[in-house]
Amino acid sequence: MDFRSGFVTIWGQPNVGKSTFLNYVLGHKVAIVSSKPQTTRRVIKGILNLDQAQIVFLDTPGLHSPRDDFGRWMVQEAQKALEGVDALLYMIAPPLREEEDQKYLNSLRSFSGPVFLVLNKKDLLQEGEVQEILSRFSSLFPFQGKGAVSSITGEGISDLISQIVEVLPPGSPYYERDILSDALERDIVAEIIREKIWWYTYQEVPYSAEVRVEEFKDRGEVLYIKAIIYVERDSHKGIIIGKEGKMLKKIGEEARKEIELNWGKKVYLDLWVKVEKNWKKKPAVLRRWGYSLK
Repeated sequence: MDFRSGFVTIWGQPNVGKSTFLNYVLGHKVAIVSSKPQTTRRVIKGILNLDQAQIVFLDTPGLHSPRDDFGRWMVQEAQKALEGVDALLYMIAPPLREEEDQKYLNSLRSFSGPVFLVLNKKDLLQEGEVQEILSRFSSLFPFQGKGAVSSITGEGISDLISQIVEVLPPGSPYYERDILSDALERDIVAEIIREKIWWYTYQEVPYSAEVRVEEFKDRGEVLYIKAIIYVERDSHKGIIIGKEGKMLKKIGEEARKEIELNWGKKVYLDLWVKVEKNWKKKPAVLRRWGYSLK
């Protein structure tokens, strides 16, 4: 069979550009992005359809040392994304944190599939620096292949995709060609709202926020969405609402614009803010929201 298909996990430390890479490859936004580390919380599948191949990418939370149950859940998600996949992209980017990378690469020794080294943010480096970094990291692990890419300019990405296709097994597509992600509508909306919180709030506030979509109703000409932003402290609630409600209005307006663009219709977005104190440390709340530890 000429057609190839398979699952490829994107792995790496926070802020190396995994989600930005996935969005660029697909030519469509399926994963939220921000300049802050640990923006991605759940594994997001993005499906790339080529003439002779289908690659199902798994975008994962950044690898880190967790401080609470929620952090442990994110690390668990990243580890689970190694199971049953056909290949893995280990992504690095400047500024490099080589001691941490060495630790995570050592944990991949039991991974049976091909591992590719991907140096992202190539546009920030000189060519000599690129080659030196790739050479240095190649001594740390038996990579199947390596490459430097820019998820902003697209440089190097087509070559990397060609390398990935070569190692995929022959097989039929896993998804229909018009599907870009398997994420549910409510989850997509919740992520869009959460992204705006990450864009416009700072320090611990975006890390404190969780968004749950309570209602998602198509009312003909208007899509009605009710969502609750949960935070850990009363002070965080005040920041997200803002003076005279201005911050919440800004978050809502920006989220509504993107939702309308994605769904192609008018949206009424009903946003609320509630406090769920220390939710990241409460197993019962984490289970209720789908963040269950094994």
